[in-house]
Amino acid sequence: MNYHRENAKFYTVKSGETLIMIANLFGIEVGDLRAANPHLNEYNLSPGELIIIPERKKDLIPGPLPVNREILELNNAFRMLWEQHIVWTRIVISDIVFENPELDFAIARLLQNPEDFGAQLAKFYGAAFGREFASLMRDHLTIAAELVQAALSGDNQKFAELNRSWFQNADAMSRALASVNPYWGYKRWREMFGEHLNLVLEEATLFIENRLEENVRLFDKMERQALMMADFMTRGIVSQFFCNFCA
Repeated sequence: MNYHRENAKFYTVKSGETLIMIANLFGIEVGDLRAANPHLNEYNLSPGELIIIPERKKDLIPGPLPVNREILELNNAFRMLWEQHIVWTRIVISDIVFENPELDFAIARLLQNPEDFGAQLAKFYGAAFGREFASLMRDHLTIAAELVQAALSGDNQKFAELNRSWFQNADAMSRALASVNPYWGYKRWREMFGEHLNLVLEEATLFIENRLEENVRLFDKMERQALMMADFMTRGIVSQFFCNFCA
C-alpha cells in the first residue's frame, strides 16, 4: 500500500512508547503501522521520531474488561459520575416542577458534574479536551432545565427550539468523544445520548403530569442506561491505553 506524505497523518513518538502502544492509541493494527513505516526500527523507537499513522479500516468495538485494581477504580469513577449525573438531574427537575426551595443549591451541585467529568477525561486527553467536554455537558444540563421550564409554561415554540438545541448538543458531545478515542464510535455515542435524552424527557413529563409511581419505575431503566454509558467509557479508555493497565 502506498502512503503519500502530503496526505498522511503523522505522530511524534513519546518516551517509553512501543509500536503496540501507538497502534492501540489510534485503534489500528500493528501490521498496518509496520507497513506504513517500513524503515522503522520498532524495537528502538526514539522520542521525537515522526511516524505515519495509516487510516483505520473499520469501526472498533471495545472488548471486555480485564480485572485489576486500576481498571476497577476507573470504572467505579465513571459509574459514580454517571450516577450523580442522573440523580442530580432528577432532583433538579423535581425541584423545578414542585417549586422546592432547595432548587438553587441542587442546580449548583448538578453543575459540578460536568467539571468532574472534565477532570476525569483530562487525565487521558489533556486539560483542553476536559474543558471542552465540561462545557458541552454544562450546556446539556442547562438546556434540560430550560426545557422543563418551557414545558411548564406551555411555550411549545420555545420547547421545540430548545429540544433541537439539546439534541444538537448531544451530537456535539458524541463527536467530541469519538474524536479522541477510536473505540468510542460516534454512532454508538449518538445512540446512547439519544436514549439518555429521551429518558430524561419522559422523566420530566411524568413529574409534570404527577405520575409519580411510573416515574419511580422509570428511574431503574435510567440507571441501567447510565451505567451502560459508564462501562462503555471505561472499556474505550482501557482498550486505547491498554498498556497503562496491564501491569
